[in-house]
Amino acid sequence: MIVVSLGGDAHRAVLLGRARVGTPGDAAAWLRGEALRLAVRLDPGPRTRWAAAPGLVRPAYAQALDAPTAMREWAECAEQARAVRALLAEGHPYIRRFQDPGGSWYELNAAPAENAGIPMNQPSPDVPRCEATGQVTQIVAELAQDVTRTPGGAPRARVRCALAPHLTYEHQGIVRELSGEAGHVWGTFGAAVPVWRVRVAPPCPHWAGALRCGLYEDHPGACVPARPSEQPV
Repeated sequence: MIVVSLGGDAHRAVLLGRARVGTPGDAAAWLRGEALRLAVRLDPGPRTRWAAAPGLVRPAYAQALDAPTAMREWAECAEQARAVRALLAEGHPYIRRFQDPGGSWYELNAAPAENAGIPMNQPSPDVPRCEATGQVTQIVAELAQDVTRTPGGAPRARVRCALAPHLTYEHQGIVRELSGEAGHVWGTFGAAVPVWRVRVAPPCPHWAGALRCGLYEDHPGACVPARPSEQPV
């Protein structure tokens, strides 16, 4: 099973933790431990060792239930833990989001490894797309034409990253769309660095918000759906 924690707001999402565990019980335990870990870092108690310096922590009173408090309550509820284990044991994914009054949110996910991610016909509107763009040089455009015999469209002059917001320096975008079900010619680029590598691959199979899609070994981040009909940037 794959377990994941995320954090974000209305503009971005960040992967906070990810692991592969063996059983639904292990997954439920990881989620509870991760909820407590995040809660302590967001809202440390007066006896928290790393926050023991005088004046570093002071009480704050919110009008609504904040995310750290909600995560603590969820993690300490034995009934919730049993419900999560039962759901995962039946092969279903589990997603729980904790909203903070300030606009930020924290999310816990668990799913069987073969079903990790959200199917492409169920878009996740909460996770935006990476805003990075990259230039396609003439030599890379020629490589995109020569890398496959499958017919398709002309190479784009610029590409936009097709991943969710990510922490790695490498971006991935569609340089050239291929005909039929052949997929795309994907390009790798960096900040202020033109596309330097191309490869042929199908659209990523999962939506953004949880996991790397596993399309290839060095995939740098979670996916958003490929948009074959979008205009070149």
